[in-house]
Amino acid sequence: MLFTLVSSIALFFLPINIFNSGAEIYSYGSAVTYTFVIAPVFIIGSIILIMTCKKYMNPFRSHAVMIWMLTETAGAVIQIYNRGLLLVSFTMALGVTVLFAKLENPDSSIERNTGCYRISLLRDYIQQLYDNDDKRCTLFIIENDELKKEPSTEALMLMEISNFLRGLKCGNVFRGIENDFVIVYDNESEAKRTIPLIKERFELGWHEGHILHPHYLFIPSISVFENPSELFSSYRYYSNMTDESSDSFLVIDAEALDKMRDFRYMQNEIKSALKENRFVVFLQPIYSVKEKSFVSAEALVRMKDCDGNLIMPGSFIPIAEKTGQIEQIGERVFEIVCDVIKEHDIQDLGLKYIEINLSVIQCENKNLALRFSEIIRRYEIAPDTINLEITESGSIKQKNILLDNMDYLSRYGCTFSLDDFGTGESNLNYIVNMPVDIVKFDRSMILSYFSTERAGIMLEYVTGMIKRMGMKIVAEGVEEKHQFEALSRLGIDFIQGYYFSKPIAVPEFISFIRRANSRQSDHI
Repeated sequence: MLFTLVSSIALFFLPINIFNSGAEIYSYGSAVTYTFVIAPVFIIGSIILIMTCKKYMNPFRSHAVMIWMLTETAGAVIQIYNRGLLLVSFTMALGVTVLFAKLENPDSSIERNTGCYRISLLRDYIQQLYDNDDKRCTLFIIENDELKKEPSTEALMLMEISNFLRGLKCGNVFRGIENDFVIVYDNESEAKRTIPLIKERFELGWHEGHILHPHYLFIPSISVFENPSELFSSYRYYSNMTDESSDSFLVIDAEALDKMRDFRYMQNEIKSALKENRFVVFLQPIYSVKEKSFVSAEALVRMKDCDGNLIMPGSFIPIAEKTGQIEQIGERVFEIVCDVIKEHDIQDLGLKYIEINLSVIQCENKNLALRFSEIIRRYEIAPDTINLEITESGSIKQKNILLDNMDYLSRYGCTFSLDDFGTGESNLNYIVNMPVDIVKFDRSMILSYFSTERAGIMLEYVTGMIKRMGMKIVAEGVEEKHQFEALSRLGIDFIQGYYFSKPIAVPEFISFIRRANSRQSDHI
């Protein structure tokens, strides 16, 4: 820097002459000679710095400066032998243009509405940190989804928030996904010092007193991520999770990252299992107290991994529901059950129907009823051999679609069960307003019946009410003989649980039903 300063000032003390013949004009003298000597030193020095310090530089900056230096050198060499060509000035102007286009263009780095850096620049910045093996920085993400509800003041509040965050001068502020803000700190301690200030400011309200309730994502260190792609994948993943979480402050650390990796793994496993037909159905028999035989069964899905090991539904169903894959799984299960009904003539075994669970997402699909009826026709089975289980849930947002599907399939000949009765939010409305034929008491409800007096009174009352409404009742989770006998005396119609059998594979189930029902027939 000292050499640059001294050598630049020295130029002003040297004489310079101008040649102007009208046709051509150029300068000459000791100042010009000095310039042609010192300029290559600057250019060569810049090139050497770029080559040796390239890994510490923004690649756009290093490329731009290198192009400028090479262009300037070419122009100077040509002008030495052609004094009438003013190429040095031209190449200098060209170099500045290259710098502006590649680096200094405000539209490429600054978000115009808020003055924050764009998210694309955040990606470049994080990538540069990884390239330099410098992973000490901390990220704090502020999600402002509520701003969508305030379109008239959205821009003003974004500007207020941006000005406040940039005014803290505690880190680089970037505009994130949609209305998010991302602050990149040099270290975790600086982040922990300012985060309480940010949360306190949001509690005071913004334009015209609007109070926002943002979700916060805190990444203590980017070192837990293998690469920038995984970091941004985690950002998107947990941004989606905040809508479902009651916690407004999520820490994305090594443990959270492992959960995301497990989620992604299972998501891909489901995808491949659907492609390779690795879903199977297990059946759990359901016993009729009145007929003293097994009259139906519940279909329960299992997934096989690449080695043929069974993966239980608790491991993949919640993920399939979040990713939307549950619809494909549900339809695959429906087809498998239809095939079982056709191939094994279940009515000849004494079974009247098989129950199939429906997810919330399936219930909200307008084409569900039409699609299921087409599958039933294709397999040429009786519609009344299918019973569809719906679970009472406040998460069903479009109940009119559910009711339309139920009405269509009921008229077509299918029946419906209300699963897990007593564990949802609007159970009485379900059995009053929906065409439900069977109500299934959840295992927890059955256990409570045998453990507390109040639960026992409640179950007796509900049982009587449901039976007076003309519906049948299934008790789930029955495991012991005394439970079976007490529930039978209470008037429960059907018993399901480990007392008779756990869910078993189709061939084993067929053998079980054939033996059990034939013994009952011989007894009669």
